[in-house]
Amino acid sequence: MNNMILKDFLKQSMIAAIYVVLVYVLRFASFGLIQFRVAEVLMILIIFDKKSIIGVTLGCFVANLVGGAILIDIIFGSMATGIAGILMYVTRKNIFVSLIWPAVINGIIIGLILTYGYLAGPFYITAPSVFIGEAVILYALGLPIYLSLKDNQHFIEFFKS
Repeated sequence: MNNMILKDFLKQSMIAAIYVVLVYVLRFASFGLIQFRVAEVLMILIIFDKKSIIGVTLGCFVANLVGGAILIDIIFGSMATGIAGILMYVTRKNIFVSLIWPAVINGIIIGLILTYGYLAGPFYITAPSVFIGEAVILYALGLPIYLSLKDNQHFIEFFKS
């Protein structure tokens, strides 16, 4: 039992670390009004294992923290990731529906944060901007990655063990 807890801890830590590194290395595209946060492609892992919600959410929290985000963004931005992850897992049977949740949730929550926290522009500009960036990442990168992994037995076994 303790071995399983350690494996889960290590998997989620690894996911969080990869998220943080991707945001840091690609920070020019990860923050601001127009965001193409490539690290969000890790959201597809939630479809394979609901525990990945923890790793991706923690990664978002740490990335925002070290990326210099304001407190409301650190808290509510991370919460948006967690909410989107839960909705993704609930709708995982339909990949096209599942992948839209991060774009919708982040569009609304991050759009509000950009509008009222960063004064980056009106909500009717910030929300669609975030939505489009997130949708591009999840459908242009995430969907092909998901399709290549969904039948990979080694990958599936890694998440089942």
